[in-house]
Amino acid sequence: MSTSLSADANLPDWWNDRSYDYAAGLTLRGWAWEFLRRNPVFQHDVLAARRQANSLPHGTIVEVIASAGNLSHWGVSFR
Repeated sequence: MSTSLSADANLPDWWNDRSYDYAAGLTLRGWAWEFLRRNPVFQHDVLAARRQANSLPHGTIVEVIASAGNLSHWGVSFR
């Protein structure tokens, strides 16, 4: 499952039945994310939080993001 957001929220091709095969194995958390990531208000809030984010150097593999944005009202938290 992709967790990135974009203009089309990584939507599968709804014309192709096989595009949704992954949905058969989704947990409740997975279904919640499928709906949340497509919500245009959530997408707007995430983009606003990204604009406020500061990337902190932390080695070469892990990127640490310090954000002034607050997405807690969506019930999500990022580690």
